[in-house]
Amino acid sequence: MLNVDLGLLHKQRRLEVEAEIPADDPGWADAGIVLKEPLTVVLEVQQAGPDAVVRGRLDSRAALTCRRCLAPVAHEIAEEVTWLFRAGISEAEAESEDVYALPARSRELDLLPAIWEQVALAVPEYVLCDPDCRGFCPHCGGNRNLVECGCTKTVVDDRWAALRRPPE
Repeated sequence: MLNVDLGLLHKQRRLEVEAEIPADDPGWADAGIVLKEPLTVVLEVQQAGPDAVVRGRLDSRAALTCRRCLAPVAHEIAEEVTWLFRAGISEAEAESEDVYALPARSRELDLLPAIWEQVALAVPEYVLCDPDCRGFCPHCGGNRNLVECGCTKTVVDDRWAALRRPPE
């Protein structure tokens, strides 16, 4: 867990948080993310009245696959983050205001859910290995980036043949 001691934050007003979250952390699997290396977390937590403001950076590389040819693709994660943890609001109110709820009567603030959410938003759902990726041939299944297949480029769909006949 990546926790901030709220009592210490109240005394010092500002805390530095530096950590590495392992690539095999179960939280990544729950979020559907595969990391190639640990996530480096460098954050500064600052007290702002009853609230807490978190600013910093998240860095790693995600392992993805090309949506056209299924080749492995490494995607850089380099996110600047700013989160507001507001006191005295419910989770539903926090979600509607695009902030996080600061837990009432808690001695610690868990930053992991916010980190997982930010990384999940930073990783694209679909990537290409190359903008010019040609993908697989829909007929023979060959990878058109590696070989030119002999399949015909025009495919005739016989279901439309009746419409192509000249009128009588």
